[in-house]
Amino acid sequence: MTHSQNYLRSISLVIPAYNDETTIGKLIIDSASLLTKVCPDYEIIVTNDGSKDKTLAVIQDCAAQNSRIRLINHEVNQGFGRTIKELYLAGQKDLIFSLPGDYQYAPKELLAMIKGLNAHDFVIGLRVHRNDPWRRKLQSKVYNLMLRIFYGHRHQDVNSIKLFKRKILDKIKLHSQTAFVDAELCIKAQKAGFRVVEIPIEHLPRQTQGASGGKISVISETFADLINMRSSI
Repeated sequence: MTHSQNYLRSISLVIPAYNDETTIGKLIIDSASLLTKVCPDYEIIVTNDGSKDKTLAVIQDCAAQNSRIRLINHEVNQGFGRTIKELYLAGQKDLIFSLPGDYQYAPKELLAMIKGLNAHDFVIGLRVHRNDPWRRKLQSKVYNLMLRIFYGHRHQDVNSIKLFKRKILDKIKLHSQTAFVDAELCIKAQKAGFRVVEIPIEHLPRQTQGASGGKISVISETFADLINMRSSI
């Protein structure tokens, strides 16, 4: 066990899933295999956010084979913001690690990101070569620029995967119900005195169409929160 992995005393992996039937099973199995080797005290919490395909059944099958896997099921889609916020708060272990159900991030990125906890409390995975359409990348650039203008937040990839100490959630309160909750978490953690860093990671091509982050309605709600929540941050 390396010095970095000494920080992995216990970990909650949280996974939001929406129409990810082709990827969620492999993601859970690969994650459990990795965590068994590097951090035996782990839990995997997966939320099926009202999927219309067989995502729920796949998660149920995985949970039936591994008691460390916990399912949260939304009968009706609640959106990424509500779902990831619920998952962050559901984790009970020392560290919280997030992965989306579409497998655009491999579980092994945990091994790269854990090194950031040597001197920091909160690690953001920086997508150096982002495998998304140009429109999504442009939206992200504008969004992160607005975060810099409105909040002075200088990290480049606030909506990527995260690894952070759960004690941070004891010190801050999250209000957003949209995808802005990820930015709110990062900004409030830093303002509360926690040390935040970005670590370069690999971003894989999308295999499913489940994510709704590119929808105009989702974007407009997120940007509205970005503007409206200045007074609470």
